[in-house]
Amino acid sequence: MNSVTLATIALSFLILGIFLVLLLNAKGLMEEWGSRVRVTAYLKDLATPERVDRLKEKIRSFKEVRGVSYRSKEEALRALEDRLQGRKGLLRGLPRNPLPASLEIHLKPEYQNSVGVHALVEKLRETPEVEDLQFGSEWVERFSAFVVLFQVLGLGLGGLLLLATIFVISNTIRLNIFARREEIEIMRYVGATGLFIRAPFYIEGVLQGFFGAGLALAVLFALFQLFLTRIYDPLKHLLGNFPLHFLTAEQAAAVALAGVVLGLFGTQASVGRYLRV
Repeated sequence: MNSVTLATIALSFLILGIFLVLLLNAKGLMEEWGSRVRVTAYLKDLATPERVDRLKEKIRSFKEVRGVSYRSKEEALRALEDRLQGRKGLLRGLPRNPLPASLEIHLKPEYQNSVGVHALVEKLRETPEVEDLQFGSEWVERFSAFVVLFQVLGLGLGGLLLLATIFVISNTIRLNIFARREEIEIMRYVGATGLFIRAPFYIEGVLQGFFGAGLALAVLFALFQLFLTRIYDPLKHLLGNFPLHFLTAEQAAAVALAGVVLGLFGTQASVGRYLRV
């Protein structure tokens, strides 16, 4: 029964750990996508360097803005030539550089959503030096909706999985103690105190919870490394070269602590029932 209890606890925490790793990396991917949310302000040709500098300082003072970078007309033309690669000859007949100078405006993480982008765009529309704005409104709307959906699903599924883990572990410990109910009854008949009866079961529950969670983390780390070497690395160039992360030391310690707590409370609920009978 001790082996079955330990294996059940480890399997429960393994499933929970897989979900945590998926959630952690999905959150990182959302943040990486969010960093691509930016607003490009195309400037009028009449904007002098002094006015551009003042405009940059003004935009940096906006609460939504994390940083501003300037791209001159010449830099814009060189970037276009690099994109055209073998078709650079298409630009040689131009009488002048038709591309405008621009400001790349990066938003703070808390404003990398539809509301934050539109609030910034409304402020920029009132700026006389700005000719046009580009911010991918449709993409921003979809990204914001996806982030909200991800948060709701993450919280909902995480909560359900946590409740299922608590239920399974508590009932597994209860079955283990039920199999030893005669031992508890005998100790009661010979005059053993409640603490004397409970203490060994408490220690056993704590150790089972700790080692079960530790075993789950070890198996999870092995599976994570196997996934990296066998599946992710060969397909990294197709998946955007996004780095995957395992649980941090603090998160792993929290999982181990959760095993101890569940083992302790599962034992308390189970042993207490037989002592009250």
